[in-house]
Amino acid sequence: MIDQELLDIVGKLQIARFEVIYEVGSYGVNLPPYKGSTIRGAFGHIFKMVACTCGSEDHLDNCIYQYIFETKPPENSEVLKKYESIPRPFVIEPILDPRTYFAPGEKLHFAFILFGKALDYLPYFIFTFQEMGKQGLGKNHHSLNLRQVFQTNLHHDLNTLIYDGEAGRIYNRWEPIYANEIFQSVENQYINNRLWVHFLTPTRLQKGGKYLSTAPQFEDVMKATMRRLTSILYFHQDLQFEMDFKKFFLHASKVELIKDQIEWVDWERYSNRQQERIKLGGILGKALYRGEIEPYLPWLKLAEWIHIGKNPVFGLGKIKVASH
Repeated sequence: MIDQELLDIVGKLQIARFEVIYEVGSYGVNLPPYKGSTIRGAFGHIFKMVACTCGSEDHLDNCIYQYIFETKPPENSEVLKKYESIPRPFVIEPILDPRTYFAPGEKLHFAFILFGKALDYLPYFIFTFQEMGKQGLGKNHHSLNLRQVFQTNLHHDLNTLIYDGEAGRIYNRWEPIYANEIFQSVENQYINNRLWVHFLTPTRLQKGGKYLSTAPQFEDVMKATMRRLTSILYFHQDLQFEMDFKKFFLHASKVELIKDQIEWVDWERYSNRQQERIKLGGILGKALYRGEIEPYLPWLKLAEWIHIGKNPVFGLGKIKVASH
């Protein structure tokens, strides 16, 4: 159903995942149960100071901050013409530990993922994380010390040291992972064509203009995956591909949802830009699907990296595919 030529085109997408390791300062740090918004908010504020030299409200065309945080479609764009903004070229994956207090000396981990052209700006990300630690996180802005940044491998294991806080050095020895490597890592370990999709962070999938508050059909998961993937490829890797999406989703609709443990979780964040609290609830849990799943495994594996649904920059929409 999916030819190799198509996989080869998509396989050119460059991705890199990095793990950030802080040491909590002498006052400890208080954080909310879900930490994605806190990290993203502090990071965005400091990144603007670090990377934007425009000196006015209107960003210059080559402004790094605008590309990363306020990405706009080109005037001649053929894709997402009606959208005011396009998918950001990064995702923050916060620690899933629900604790709200971390003691002095504890290690605090989270990850971030870059796509395509955003990889060129990795040093800006690392410098911003340094400053973010100095300025502090949480309600009281207690400081953290950036100890290390590692690139992780295909299995998300710590792999290559990119930043050493003790030496104060950034090492230019990382390499992107190509989507083709992710495709090749797929193993069909699923018995009787049964597959679990775990929704690890609040996942905001829309259908008919409304957010799904119950387990999504398999077709809905695949639509969200392909919608996000095609836009990332187009805007951040300058890649387009043609595909019979109608046929692809028709086959996906034949994969059955047979069991789920899904719940809707309300979550909100305060937007400094809009000066109001914004609701960002989504589904959490897992759903079991049965049917002809093998053609969809490469795409689902890639979805584990790019996240799906709305607001992924906060770490929302993180999924994991498993046999149980």
